[in-house]
Amino acid sequence: MDSLKKLKPLSFLPSLLIYLITASMIYTTHYVFAPAFQEFTGEPYLVGYLIGWGFNMIVFFSASLAAYRLEGNQWNRDAFLRRFRLDHMEKADWLRAVMVILVVVVFYFGLSFTSGWLAKIPIFSPHPSFPEDMVTGKLRLGYLFDMELKRKWWVVIVYFIFWALNILGEEFWYRGWMLPRQEAAFGKFAWVINSLMFTFQHWLQPWNFLVILPGAMFAVYAVQGWKNTWITIIQHGVMNISLFIFVILSVFK
Repeated sequence: MDSLKKLKPLSFLPSLLIYLITASMIYTTHYVFAPAFQEFTGEPYLVGYLIGWGFNMIVFFSASLAAYRLEGNQWNRDAFLRRFRLDHMEKADWLRAVMVILVVVVFYFGLSFTSGWLAKIPIFSPHPSFPEDMVTGKLRLGYLFDMELKRKWWVVIVYFIFWALNILGEEFWYRGWMLPRQEAAFGKFAWVINSLMFTFQHWLQPWNFLVILPGAMFAVYAVQGWKNTWITIIQHGVMNISLFIFVILSVFK
């Protein structure tokens, strides 16, 4: 269901400004706040990471709702679902979501070797305080980002809340609110602008840019073509849930 006729176009300069704000937030959180929090409190890196990550995701989620309301939309279920293109998932939509997940997984793991290349470039390299498992992705059951998780039940609750806010916040913001307005400005090429913004705002792990970009471009292209934001919500949630499962297993170890 398309709502482009009534939407104000989101042109290049506003899109660029939004990117600079979100990218700066992510960079400051993980390259400034989290290392400083660890140094001054002595807490494991994971604690500062969760605080910063949660704050950013709350901002993203809240901003998407605020932007929706500032457009003059009413607070009702049907209007919200229509504006954010959260259409009912038919069988074909589920098959499309599965296809997008498979393609993104292939891109992600197939291009994983590029992370080592980018990590050697100063602007993309990890902060010296970043835990090894955060940089390499090689996890050890029972531990995450310098913190032992055994019996720390609160981590499961906090991580789940922020995981949900991460998926909904980023997808509502980038695909639900922003993409339709970028389509009004850039037409059939809106997916290129949107996926580039989404990829390069991920200053949490900039050495993974080339891992993320092709999958993001394909997923956004699919959402633009099929006009259904659920596709990337499902894909994003599935891709990110593995670490949450790891957290659960580590806590119960």
